Amino acid sequence: MQIEKPSSYYCFSRILFVLAIFFLLIGCQSADTEQVLLRYTPQVGKTYRYTLTIPQPNNSIEVTGDLHVLSEQQDGYRVQFSGMLADEVFSRAMTISDRHNASDPGYVSLNLPDGAVTPDTEWSGLVPWYFENYYVLDPTEIYLPAIYRFFEIEKGEGGRIAVIEQSTDVDVAVDGLVLHVGQVGVHWDQAGTITEVYPGYDAFGKLQVGDVVVGINGQQAGVAGGLAWLAERYIQRPKEANVVSFAVLRDGREQQIDVVKSIDELATVRVSNVKGTLKTTFDVDRGILLSTEAAVTQQDVDFTSPTTDGFPVVDDYGGFHKFGYLKGKTTYQDHLGSERVAWTLSLVE
Repeated sequence: MQIEKPSSYYCFSRILFVLAIFFLLIGCQSADTEQVLLRYTPQVGKTYRYTLTIPQPNNSIEVTGDLHVLSEQQDGYRVQFSGMLADEVFSRAMTISDRHNASDPGYVSLNLPDGAVTPDTEWSGLVPWYFENYYVLDPTEIYLPAIYRFFEIEKGEGGRIAVIEQSTDVDVAVDGLVLHVGQVGVHWDQAGTITEVYPGYDAFGKLQVGDVVVGINGQQAGVAGGLAWLAERYIQRPKEANVVSFAVLRDGREQQIDVVKSIDELATVRVSNVKGTLKTTFDVDRGILLSTEAAVTQQDVDFTSPTTDGFPVVDDYGGFHKFGYLKGKTTYQDHLGSERVAWTLSLVE
């Protein structure tokens, strides 16, 4: 005998079925649109190791540095970033807020939003920016507007990973920026042998044609990446000490000769049409940066000489000068346009 189920039973079953589908859909939707609060919360006292990779035509340059989280302060975390560059220790202290804004223009700023967000959320912020700060005597803080987009949450071994893209698109980044360069009025060949000393510079009468430069400011050329790197660091950067100490071989003996460098006004610069992107992965649960890939897609730089005779580029260090491409010109326009990766930063712990 078959017992007939009441119509109310079927009605209730349909309701349960509809509710199950509804909650299933809601559950799928919430998985895709999970809200997360993005905050920089590193562990105080911990050291995070990062590798900076700069692609080159022949082989990439890799620099590894340690980010030491020193303390938590009212305005963020005080950190020290240090490592080795060309066999020389570099070290820089900075503050990074919990919204991942850095006080240093060379570091990644994410301007993390006020509240919890879901994928496809966009926000905006200001990014510290610089152009050849080593050659600006009195740099002022420059900020560029940036747009951020939170793409997705990935599941990593350590937890949730947020994928964030920063894009900049600025008509004029800086105009009327004055660059200076330090020079001593000498040419030397790739072996370091001085081939010319110019009148009007302090080196004239101190350094001689035939002297072989083997070191600068106490650093030997073979140890710290070569004479070109030492010349760029200690001679051409105008904010370094004005007195440059040369170690030279003369008549078979090494001598120390101090020269006062000249600080020459190099150019007035305008930078426009700045476009670029940063793709960053951020560990949501640990609150730390995992990786960043930077691409500069466009940038126009206009150099204008301070004289009608051309840019005051005098020195030559074995075929190298930081601004040697300006020599013999009165104006110069450089356009960078590509989709290439400029650099990547990766946590290696």
